[in-house]
Amino acid sequence: MASRTVKDNMEQSLPPGTARRIPSLAELCDALVGLGRLKPGHRDEVLARCAAQRAHLQRQRLAPRLKGAEAHEVTDAELIASFHFPLASDPTDHLDEDRVVEVQAKMMGIPYAHIDPLKLSPELITSTVSRPFARRHCVVPLESGNGTIKVAMADPLNEELVDELQRITGRRVEAVMASRKAIQKIITEIYGFQSSVSAAEEQVRGGESTGPGPGPDLGNLEQYFRLKKVDEIEATDRHIVNAVEYLLHYAFDNRASDIHVEPRREAAVVRMRIDGVLHEVYRIPKVVHPAIISRIKMMARMDVAERRKPQDGRIKTAAGGTGGEGREVELRVSTLPVAFGEKVVLRIFDPEQILVELGELGMYPEELEAYERFIARPNGMLLVTGPTGSGKTTTLYSTLRAIATPEVNVVTIEDPIEMVVEEFNQVAVQPKVDITFPQMLRTFLRQDPDIIMVGEIRDAETAEYAVQAALTGHLVLSTLHTNDSPSTVVRLRELGVDRFLINSTLVGVVAQRLVRKVCQNCKVEELLTPDQIALLDIPMRSGRAPELKVARGKGCARCRGTGLYGRTGLFEVLDVTDGIRKLVSEEADVAVIARQARADGMRTLREVAVHKLAAGLTSFEEVMRVTVQEEHR
Repeated sequence: MASRTVKDNMEQSLPPGTARRIPSLAELCDALVGLGRLKPGHRDEVLARCAAQRAHLQRQRLAPRLKGAEAHEVTDAELIASFHFPLASDPTDHLDEDRVVEVQAKMMGIPYAHIDPLKLSPELITSTVSRPFARRHCVVPLESGNGTIKVAMADPLNEELVDELQRITGRRVEAVMASRKAIQKIITEIYGFQSSVSAAEEQVRGGESTGPGPGPDLGNLEQYFRLKKVDEIEATDRHIVNAVEYLLHYAFDNRASDIHVEPRREAAVVRMRIDGVLHEVYRIPKVVHPAIISRIKMMARMDVAERRKPQDGRIKTAAGGTGGEGREVELRVSTLPVAFGEKVVLRIFDPEQILVELGELGMYPEELEAYERFIARPNGMLLVTGPTGSGKTTTLYSTLRAIATPEVNVVTIEDPIEMVVEEFNQVAVQPKVDITFPQMLRTFLRQDPDIIMVGEIRDAETAEYAVQAALTGHLVLSTLHTNDSPSTVVRLRELGVDRFLINSTLVGVVAQRLVRKVCQNCKVEELLTPDQIALLDIPMRSGRAPELKVARGKGCARCRGTGLYGRTGLFEVLDVTDGIRKLVSEEADVAVIARQARADGMRTLREVAVHKLAAGLTSFEEVMRVTVQEEHR
């Protein structure tokens, strides 16, 4: 009952004429407990240790600060967040400064803003206030229109600051509250990148050299580039180098999987793919674009002077730390000459996302048990299928990591090597020197392998040698481009593999897709409509559609209003049973093989997706987008 009272009071606006005030630490902790964000025991710990913890945080601030940053007292939100308590309602997440400030703003009757960097206008921010002013007063403009400008402030009750902003901008200021940490982070990213680009533009237009920076060791495939700390970046005048490093930090912080730098007619555009969807992040002057591309090409050990042909390269650096202290990540770089210049795409391979435990891939226990049975075999062929971006690399690398022990020899042939892993003996395809999939498979057999991974079976010759390797006592893992598991069996036949060889070597097939997950921060429950149930082809009982309760994200700041956050896998696992082998021998078509596989216990991609929908993990729209109901099912 107390929790409900606190929540109801929070949602009510302040009565007219009521003076806004900052709640005390005890009041703020009580509100967090009432909303289910803080446990009562943790509240007592905060109140008991507040003086010592505040002094500790203040001492830490005596260290060198960012240029232009003004010293400030430790706020109650910073104090509570510094304990890193797990959320009372979700122990897998923690109570951060943003969540505390959101509650604090509601208690004060002030609008709260969760700053989404993808929705900000760098031009508006940098043209409204200077970086020193923004840092000193901890403010950042969010949007402008109709004579009003919305400004995120750490202290929106500072009337003198609001008046000063109105004088500077000449517009009425709508003050909203945001965490100090979020505002300072945006100031670093927006002003840092924008000032670096602007300075580089001035150099280019003034005829000065923007130099991409020192070159790498061309003899090392894993050449490591240490990204500077934010204050180190701001302290240098190597503007193009700084701009690229800001860009990489921004991508790592926002969980991007790909960075696109694209030339357009009047400017260049930077887009990032987050949870499978591209977002435009920056627009940069056209004159700066070639220098940024040159810097990236130099880091990736490419020929900087060659702009007419596509090139491939890779960068190894660190993410998640403060200047090279975080986890190592790899970036695969590809350039492409397009109508308005050179486009570059950087694909980010984070070991924390690529090399995961098999149980974390998203398979249900039955599928995982069958899959582990496949990879426990000493020989045979296991195929993973799906379109580009469906998570095949994660599945294969995680599988190899799980079975690569000191007692076995793992060799791979890839085009290109997705991520360098020390435990594997990896070879990249190079057609110019006759390093091809078939040629390397022949060579591998003389290298005493136990496990062979072939990046992709593209043609009949590769299929033939992969089957021969599996037939001669090796476990072969590879990928094939088909829509589902049953089609893979027929595809092998179309590639010229004899029926008896398929039956002798193929142990299993896994088709997979990635679906976005419902945001746990804003999910609500609802019932599917009869029409939606019909579209999912869920069987009806007594002529009536069953009631199916599912989850949907309302949209919040954390998920950028999409209602979706993060991704999980869907897996269709086909076990090559005696029934399947009999049909292969009879040259049965896909529909017949699919029916037999389902009779043997296989769940289709659609069925697995519906299970995850019913469990509240994904949305109806995602299920319909990613899975297709085939006629032969």
